[in-house]
Amino acid sequence: MEKFTVLIESRPFCAFDDTPMEQLKNSGMDLLDMRGSGVQDPKFVEALNRVDAILCGNDLVVNEGLLDMAPRVKAIAKMGAGLDTVDIAAATRHNAVVFHTPGANNQAVADHTFALILNVARKIIYCDRSLRENRWEHTKIMGLEIWQKTLGLIGLGAIGRCVALRAKGFQMKVVAYDPFWPTEFADEQGIEQLEIAELLKASDIISIHVPLIPETKGMIYEKTLGLMKPSAILINAARGGIVNEADLYQALKNKVIAGAGLDVFENEPPTGSALLELDNVVLTPHTAAFTFEGMNNMSEGVVSQLIEYYQGNKPVHTVNSVAWDTEMA
Repeated sequence: MEKFTVLIESRPFCAFDDTPMEQLKNSGMDLLDMRGSGVQDPKFVEALNRVDAILCGNDLVVNEGLLDMAPRVKAIAKMGAGLDTVDIAAATRHNAVVFHTPGANNQAVADHTFALILNVARKIIYCDRSLRENRWEHTKIMGLEIWQKTLGLIGLGAIGRCVALRAKGFQMKVVAYDPFWPTEFADEQGIEQLEIAELLKASDIISIHVPLIPETKGMIYEKTLGLMKPSAILINAARGGIVNEADLYQALKNKVIAGAGLDVFENEPPTGSALLELDNVVLTPHTAAFTFEGMNNMSEGVVSQLIEYYQGNKPVHTVNSVAWDTEMA
């Protein structure tokens, strides 16, 4: 009987702690450690032909073409909550069970969101650069207070709720939009439910916490940016593509809004992006989830589910149950 073979692609997997890797090694599965590789590597493509599962991160696009190169694959183990790099429908057609690790990096992303808010509001990056360039702009650089301001959350899921709780420490008023409204949490925290247009008009800071799906792609563009206050700040630590970056550049350049903080981009890395030219935007390289704790949580979560799958049990965060049901049948 051939061994069950796992191709490990995800670069962040076990970046700080090898314990989950040791658990995999002791599980009885065969491992092909190709972290940091991809379809540009002929050895990686060859390996796809003989593996039963792929443990992937955000770099690998799992689509019909890749699955055609991996005829034996029956499990896609995705580190992180985001599934925009995995074609769920294609995986289901190939009878491949997809599972991920929602919740593993909620606190990390919420922390990073507030780091962006404070950096943009108080122009921390600009101040640091100014001082290093021997400019003492002591009375010239003016920031914005976030205390008692209105925070608008587009998405009140797990991460959005963590951000809302942090906002309470700044005595902010929190309003939110979410088609799947968490009534109990919102009532407990006094969060007002608004439609998108109302939220954009009312908020001093807008923070995005929704997945990249057809309904959210490009939802922040020229028209919606025009609804925001001239003093408003936009934060996106969710997924690139939700914000139209060309329209955002014009809105920032022409002072339609005051500033923005982005951790994610339409194209990553954002080489040549016009946003790099602006002083009223803070940019980070998709690092919101990258804390010691967050990375360890994701590694542990994906391994525990992969072992469950290997032992014949349905992973707790399976996203295409029909593939599991087909396999069981």
